[in-house]
Amino acid sequence: MDLHSIEAYTSKALSQIATLNTDLILFSVLLICAFVVLDVVNATARKKKNEMGLGSKVHTVSIDGSQSIEVRHYVSDMQGLAGRPDALISEGGFIIPVERKPLANKIRDRYVAQLLVYMRLVEEFEGKRPPYGYLILGPNCRKFRIENSTERQAWLQKMLQEMRGILDGSPSVPAPHQKKCKRCDVRDACDFRADLDMPIQINSKSKLLVAE
Repeated sequence: MDLHSIEAYTSKALSQIATLNTDLILFSVLLICAFVVLDVVNATARKKKNEMGLGSKVHTVSIDGSQSIEVRHYVSDMQGLAGRPDALISEGGFIIPVERKPLANKIRDRYVAQLLVYMRLVEEFEGKRPPYGYLILGPNCRKFRIENSTERQAWLQKMLQEMRGILDGSPSVPAPHQKKCKRCDVRDACDFRADLDMPIQINSKSKLLVAE
Protein backbone atom coordinates (compact mmCIF):
# COMPACT_ATOMS: atom_id res chain seq x y z
CA MET A 1 0.00 0.00 0.00
CA ASP A 2 1.53 3.32 -1.08
CA LEU A 3 1.61 6.50 0.97
CA HIS A 4 -1.33 8.03 -0.92
CA SER A 5 -3.52 5.02 -0.21
CA ILE A 6 -2.56 5.04 3.44
CA GLU A 7 -3.45 8.73 3.75
CA ALA A 8 -6.79 8.17 2.01
CA TYR A 9 -7.60 5.17 4.26
CA THR A 10 -6.60 7.10 7.38
CA SER A 11 -8.71 10.12 6.37
CA LYS A 12 -11.74 7.91 5.74
CA ALA A 13 -11.33 6.12 9.06
CA LEU A 14 -11.04 9.38 11.00
CA SER A 15 -14.13 10.70 9.23
CA GLN A 16 -16.10 7.61 10.22
CA ILE A 17 -14.88 7.86 13.82
CA ALA A 18 -15.89 11.53 13.96
CA THR A 19 -19.36 10.67 12.63
CA LEU A 20 -19.67 7.85 15.15
CA ASN A 21 -18.62 10.10 18.00
CA THR A 22 -21.10 12.78 16.92
CA ASP A 23 -23.96 10.24 16.80
CA LEU A 24 -22.90 8.81 20.15
CA ILE A 25 -22.75 12.24 21.74
CA LEU A 26 -26.16 13.17 20.29
CA PHE A 27 -27.67 9.91 21.55
CA SER A 28 -26.18 10.47 24.99
CA VAL A 29 -27.56 14.02 25.16
CA LEU A 30 -31.03 12.82 24.13
CA LEU A 31 -30.89 10.02 26.68
CA ILE A 32 -29.90 12.40 29.47
CA CYS A 33 -32.69 14.81 28.47
CA ALA A 34 -35.19 11.95 28.54
CA PHE A 35 -34.11 10.96 32.06
CA VAL A 36 -34.38 14.57 33.24
CA VAL A 37 -37.90 14.92 31.81
CA LEU A 38 -39.01 11.61 33.36
CA ASP A 39 -37.56 12.63 36.71
CA VAL A 40 -39.45 15.93 36.64
CA VAL A 41 -42.69 14.16 35.67
CA ASN A 42 -42.29 11.56 38.41
CA ALA A 43 -41.44 14.22 40.99
CA THR A 44 -44.56 16.18 40.04
CA ALA A 45 -46.70 13.05 40.22
CA ARG A 46 -45.28 12.11 43.63
CA LYS A 47 -45.89 15.61 44.95
CA LYS A 48 -49.49 15.55 43.75
CA LYS A 49 -50.10 12.11 45.29
CA ASN A 50 -48.60 13.20 48.58
CA GLU A 51 -50.75 16.32 48.64
CA MET A 52 -53.82 14.13 48.12
CA GLY A 53 -52.71 11.56 50.66
CA LEU A 54 -52.19 8.83 48.06
CA GLY A 55 -48.45 8.31 48.27
CA SER A 56 -47.01 4.86 48.78
CA LYS A 57 -45.57 5.77 52.16
CA VAL A 58 -47.61 5.41 55.33
CA HIS A 59 -49.11 8.74 56.31
CA THR A 60 -49.42 9.47 60.01
CA VAL A 61 -52.87 10.69 60.99
CA SER A 62 -52.55 13.31 63.69
CA ILE A 63 -55.39 14.37 65.99
CA ASP A 64 -54.70 17.25 68.34
CA GLY A 65 -54.15 16.11 71.93
CA SER A 66 -54.13 12.41 71.04
CA GLN A 67 -51.49 9.70 71.09
CA SER A 68 -51.02 7.47 68.06
CA ILE A 69 -51.14 3.69 68.51
CA GLU A 70 -49.78 1.00 66.22
CA VAL A 71 -52.46 0.01 63.72
CA ARG A 72 -53.78 -3.55 63.86
CA HIS A 73 -55.53 -5.70 61.28
CA TYR A 74 -58.57 -7.09 63.08
CA VAL A 75 -60.16 -10.38 61.98
CA SER A 76 -63.20 -11.48 63.99
CA ASP A 77 -64.54 -14.98 63.42
CA MET A 78 -67.19 -14.31 66.03
CA GLN A 79 -68.63 -11.30 64.19
CA GLY A 80 -67.69 -12.36 60.69
CA LEU A 81 -65.95 -9.02 60.21
CA ALA A 82 -62.43 -7.91 59.37
CA GLY A 83 -60.76 -4.57 58.84
CA ARG A 84 -57.75 -2.35 59.35
CA PRO A 85 -58.33 1.29 60.34
CA ASP A 86 -56.07 3.90 58.80
CA ALA A 87 -55.05 4.91 62.31
CA LEU A 88 -55.69 4.21 65.97
CA ILE A 89 -55.34 6.89 68.63
CA SER A 90 -55.64 6.96 72.40
CA GLU A 91 -58.02 9.67 73.54
CA GLY A 92 -59.74 10.08 76.91
CA GLY A 93 -58.84 6.55 77.97
CA PHE A 94 -60.34 4.99 74.82
CA ILE A 95 -58.82 3.58 71.64
CA ILE A 96 -60.39 5.50 68.75
CA PRO A 97 -60.33 4.33 65.11
CA VAL A 98 -59.60 6.88 62.41
CA GLU A 99 -60.46 6.51 58.73
CA ARG A 100 -58.88 8.74 56.05
CA LYS A 101 -60.67 9.51 52.76
CA PRO A 102 -58.33 11.84 50.83
CA LEU A 103 -60.56 12.15 47.74
CA ALA A 104 -63.89 12.59 49.55
CA ASN A 105 -65.59 15.98 49.64
CA LYS A 106 -68.49 14.95 51.88
CA ILE A 107 -69.44 12.23 54.32
CA ARG A 108 -71.25 9.24 52.86
CA ASP A 109 -73.14 6.42 54.56
CA ARG A 110 -70.56 3.84 53.45
CA TYR A 111 -67.79 5.79 55.19
CA VAL A 112 -69.82 5.86 58.40
CA ALA A 113 -70.61 2.15 58.12
CA GLN A 114 -66.92 1.35 57.64
CA LEU A 115 -65.98 3.34 60.73
CA LEU A 116 -68.75 1.68 62.78
CA VAL A 117 -67.34 -1.72 61.80
CA TYR A 118 -63.93 -0.63 63.07
CA MET A 119 -65.52 0.45 66.35
CA ARG A 120 -67.03 -3.01 66.75
CA LEU A 121 -63.69 -4.64 66.09
CA VAL A 122 -61.86 -2.33 68.48
CA GLU A 123 -64.41 -3.12 71.18
CA GLU A 124 -63.94 -6.87 70.72
CA PHE A 125 -60.14 -6.92 70.54
CA GLU A 126 -59.22 -4.00 72.81
CA GLY A 127 -61.87 -4.74 75.46
CA LYS A 128 -63.48 -1.29 75.55
CA ARG A 129 -66.21 0.24 73.39
CA PRO A 130 -65.04 3.40 71.57
CA PRO A 131 -67.58 6.18 72.13
CA TYR A 132 -66.80 7.63 68.69
CA GLY A 133 -64.45 7.53 65.74
CA TYR A 134 -63.01 10.06 63.32
CA LEU A 135 -63.40 10.52 59.58
CA ILE A 136 -60.72 12.67 57.92
CA LEU A 137 -61.88 13.94 54.53
CA GLY A 138 -60.25 15.61 51.54
CA PRO A 139 -56.77 17.03 50.94
CA ASN A 140 -57.40 19.65 53.65
CA CYS A 141 -57.99 16.89 56.26
CA ARG A 142 -61.36 18.05 57.54
CA LYS A 143 -62.16 16.16 60.74
CA PHE A 144 -65.60 14.69 61.50
CA ARG A 145 -66.48 12.96 64.75
CA ILE A 146 -68.88 10.04 64.30
CA GLU A 147 -70.65 8.99 67.50
CA ASN A 148 -70.86 5.27 68.22
CA SER A 149 -74.50 5.36 69.23
CA THR A 150 -76.91 2.46 69.71
CA GLU A 151 -79.03 3.77 66.84
CA ARG A 152 -76.11 3.82 64.44
CA GLN A 153 -75.01 0.33 65.41
CA ALA A 154 -78.58 -0.92 64.87
CA TRP A 155 -78.50 0.69 61.41
CA LEU A 156 -75.20 -1.06 60.69
CA GLN A 157 -76.53 -4.39 61.97
CA LYS A 158 -79.53 -4.19 59.65
CA MET A 159 -77.22 -3.47 56.72
CA LEU A 160 -74.96 -6.40 57.61
CA GLN A 161 -77.93 -8.74 57.90
CA GLU A 162 -79.17 -7.68 54.46
CA MET A 163 -75.71 -8.24 52.96
CA ARG A 164 -75.38 -11.67 54.54
CA GLY A 165 -78.88 -12.56 53.36
CA ILE A 166 -77.92 -11.71 49.78
CA LEU A 167 -74.82 -13.90 50.09
CA ASP A 168 -77.08 -16.74 51.28
CA GLY A 169 -79.35 -16.35 48.25
CA SER A 170 -81.95 -13.79 49.29
CA PRO A 171 -82.93 -11.35 46.51
CA SER A 172 -81.36 -7.93 46.69
CA VAL A 173 -83.68 -4.93 46.86
CA PRO A 174 -82.40 -1.93 44.88
CA ALA A 175 -82.81 1.52 46.37
CA PRO A 176 -82.18 3.98 43.51
CA HIS A 177 -81.54 7.64 44.18
CA GLN A 178 -83.58 10.11 42.14
CA LYS A 179 -80.66 12.44 41.35
CA LYS A 180 -78.41 9.56 40.29
CA CYS A 181 -81.18 7.97 38.22
CA LYS A 182 -81.73 11.23 36.38
CA ARG A 183 -78.11 11.24 35.16
CA CYS A 184 -77.89 7.49 34.47
CA ASP A 185 -77.24 6.50 30.84
CA VAL A 186 -79.24 3.26 31.11
CA ARG A 187 -82.20 4.65 33.03
CA ASP A 188 -84.70 3.98 30.23
CA ALA A 189 -83.77 0.29 30.20
CA CYS A 190 -83.74 -0.19 33.99
CA ASP A 191 -86.65 -1.87 35.78
CA PHE A 192 -85.67 -0.30 39.10
CA ARG A 193 -85.39 3.35 38.10
CA ALA A 194 -86.67 5.94 40.54
CA ASP A 195 -89.79 7.95 39.81
CA LEU A 196 -88.42 11.41 39.07
CA ASP A 197 -91.84 13.02 39.47
CA MET A 198 -92.10 12.09 43.14
CA PRO A 199 -90.73 14.60 45.67
CA ILE A 200 -87.57 13.56 47.47
CA GLN A 201 -88.32 12.60 51.07
CA ILE A 202 -85.75 13.64 53.65
CA ASN A 203 -85.94 11.89 57.00
CA SER A 204 -84.04 13.90 59.58
CA LYS A 205 -83.86 10.85 61.86
CA SER A 206 -81.77 9.01 59.28
CA LYS A 207 -78.87 11.46 59.48
CA LEU A 208 -75.81 9.72 60.82
CA LEU A 209 -73.30 12.51 60.92
CA VAL A 210 -71.92 14.75 63.58
CA ALA A 211 -69.46 17.22 62.08
CA GLU A 212 -66.72 18.74 64.17
